[in-house]
Amino acid sequence: MSLFSKTIVGLDIGSSSVKIVQLKPAGNQWQLAAVGMVEISRESLEVKNQDAQRSAVVEAIKRVYKESGISAKNVVTSLSGDSVIIRYVKLPFMTAEELRGAISKEAEQYIPLNIDQVVLDFQILGETQEDGQKKLDVLLVAAKVDVVDQHLLTLKSAGLTPVVIDVDAFALQNAYEINRVEPGEETVALVNMGASLTTINILEGNNTRFTRDIPVAGNDFTKEIQKEFNLKFSEAEELKRSHGAISMEEDDFSLSTVSQKDDRVLRMSDVMTPVLNKLLGEIRRSFDYYETQARKKTVERVILLGGSARLKNVNRFLANKLGVPVEYFAAFRNVEPPKAVDSEQLAEKEFHMGVCVGLALRQAGL
Repeated sequence: MSLFSKTIVGLDIGSSSVKIVQLKPAGNQWQLAAVGMVEISRESLEVKNQDAQRSAVVEAIKRVYKESGISAKNVVTSLSGDSVIIRYVKLPFMTAEELRGAISKEAEQYIPLNIDQVVLDFQILGETQEDGQKKLDVLLVAAKVDVVDQHLLTLKSAGLTPVVIDVDAFALQNAYEINRVEPGEETVALVNMGASLTTINILEGNNTRFTRDIPVAGNDFTKEIQKEFNLKFSEAEELKRSHGAISMEEDDFSLSTVSQKDDRVLRMSDVMTPVLNKLLGEIRRSFDYYETQARKKTVERVILLGGSARLKNVNRFLANKLGVPVEYFAAFRNVEPPKAVDSEQLAEKEFHMGVCVGLALRQAGL
């Protein structure tokens, strides 16, 4: 693996927080030079004014820079959600150079927008035979021009220079590749439970074969708690983080075994479980679609990450319902931690850092 000598910064601008990671080469491995995470003011984000929302994000970016001590201004960032269209397509066989010249015309039938409204990119995944003809398996990515422009404006307002704009799902793939215990051709689903989106990325070995953003995530849990206890959103979020859990039948977790004070844990579980069932249904739909397209391949393991994955028993619930092992993602497993960073604080941030670590690696061409 060829590593650059310069330091690397990944900046993940989420819907509720901004995360930053700076890596530096350490022989044939990586060392974590600095890490930071700052919440974005929800009140500012809810204002129906794009300039005010951008100002809130810019302020969070400046704060995370200050708190992490990072000075490098060249960053790798990403987009996700409705602003990005990802398609896996079969195209007539041609060279990469020929495809680069023809991609706009070839993409027209797969992109539900005018080609001049999007920024296009592609990656050739491999070759295949179909009806006796050689074809290319191509990953096609399109991002809306206006969204890219707004993203660039936010970065410029924060005094930053974007080196690469990636996609969350592919950043997760990068982070997974350097942190996997051993290489193999296992089919794995990375499930990143964020605040407003849950991103699913299904990998066959090291290749992404399916990705989807689901609009069911942490904020939906918080809103149900907010209604149940008549709280402000910020108060409901704090209650979810400190006492939120999904009750499991085998735990004998009933009203008769908890104090009146802890009755709120059960009430939270009762209102959050329907949201989790909705997410489960979307995950199953995604797996079913992938398995239909993948010629009898099935998802063998789920790797869970994202701030909302910290909700107690989510891993057990999904393992039970999906019938496959579910484990947590270790974003820093193969990244050497700095001596100055507290290990408990680092572990606390690790759930949130999958995309950010992958972005930091992206600048090195990984």
